[in-house]
Amino acid sequence: MSNARNEVLWINTLKGACILLVVLHHSIITTFAPSIHHLTAGVVPAHWWVTFNTYLSPLRMPAFFFVSGLLAASSIVKKSWKEVFTKKFSNIVYLYLLWGAIQWLSIHYISTHLGERLSSTKNAAYADSPFEFIKLLMTAMTSLWYLYALSGFFLVTKLFHRQKIALVLLAILANYAAQFSLIPGWGPASVAQNYLYFLLGVFFSQSLIEISQLKRQHWLLLAVIALIGVAHHVGGIYKNPFYSLLTIVFGIVVCRFLNERLNMAWLNWIGRNTLQIYVLHRIFIELLGLSAIAIALHYGWFGHAAFSWAWALLMPVTGVAVCVSVSLLVWTLLNRGPGRVLFLYPRLLRKPALEAKSAPLQ
Repeated sequence: MSNARNEVLWINTLKGACILLVVLHHSIITTFAPSIHHLTAGVVPAHWWVTFNTYLSPLRMPAFFFVSGLLAASSIVKKSWKEVFTKKFSNIVYLYLLWGAIQWLSIHYISTHLGERLSSTKNAAYADSPFEFIKLLMTAMTSLWYLYALSGFFLVTKLFHRQKIALVLLAILANYAAQFSLIPGWGPASVAQNYLYFLLGVFFSQSLIEISQLKRQHWLLLAVIALIGVAHHVGGIYKNPFYSLLTIVFGIVVCRFLNERLNMAWLNWIGRNTLQIYVLHRIFIELLGLSAIAIALHYGWFGHAAFSWAWALLMPVTGVAVCVSVSLLVWTLLNRGPGRVLFLYPRLLRKPALEAKSAPLQ
């Protein structure tokens, strides 16, 4: 029973770790990295954080999409469209459009009142007009691109799940096309890079879970994958599918180990609530990041070595902790009564009531 339980728990642990890494990534690229030139001390460890974030790229989104594919596998392969279309497709599209608009309005308001933006990256959240916002949102040029990708991946994979080899080959081509900058725009490129990992979750999750047992016969295969990954790295492709395969496998190993040895309830709970964190955290990064930098500059805190050291060493972790905590707090407050439509397609809210109404009397 304990082993079976751990086999379920590692999924939430990995999801929880991935969402924390996503928040860390956004904190670093939007707030921390641009602030480094203000530091008067601690510049070297600050750059270590940026490098650390870069080296996490083969794990962060590939593992997220692998788990998403694993959890969607039954809906794609076994269930009918009628059973899953609303929950697995319409719900994701609804949340993508809704929170895309909320993010844009919120961040536009924040940047207008604080006088600047955290990032100059082309992003729907920074759109200057409704037309530009719609254009960027429709091309995945948004911090919410994971939802865009997830809905599209589900739709395409369910339509063609019987042609899984063709889908995998297409996903491999898309991955390398993105690697060689053949796909314009960071949003579409991100989507193209990650379809492969979603498919691995849908069709080959059991194989990867088996490999994660690290039996003797698996080590040679892992060594070959590692060598090919290193060859890609030497050739200039660090975020390659082979490194990502390794990080997924060893991510499973580590998450399973942690659940066997430690109480990971807090991270597993975060893993069960990734959606709320995902849609909310970017707004609070903008608000808190801009505010923190503005206050520090106004009072000249970066001029003090102690503050610069504290910022360089602790800001990324503190930023993640604060943004995740605030996001979960806001979700808890909003996810009541009518506010539930912010986190779930309205039709799904009516489903339990309809099912109860139509259920026969016992």
